[in-house]
Amino acid sequence: MPRKSKHSEATLFIVYAMWLKGHTEATTALAAGLHSKKQVAGIIARSPWKDRAGMGDQARQEELSNLKRIQYDQGKPRCGGRLKDFDWTIEPLCKDQRKNR
Repeated sequence: MPRKSKHSEATLFIVYAMWLKGHTEATTALAAGLHSKKQVAGIIARSPWKDRAGMGDQARQEELSNLKRIQYDQGKPRCGGRLKDFDWTIEPLCKDQRKNR
């Protein structure tokens, strides 16, 4: 996991997983229990995945699969169980979420 944060490991894990999957900042904030999408933007800005739009679909899926592999720490879910029904398959980014190439 990236550098220390004032947010819990569960919150960070949820934000990272939902962001890589393709969810918006607003949807991610709601699911992670954050007060605003600006908080999600701040977490993402300090993450290894801040340039999601510049990643290809395959790269995003690989990173999301890596998170899925580490979702349990000594048998306990890093997300606090909030992603128990999460679909670990990326969603295509919307037109306004992608970089123009």
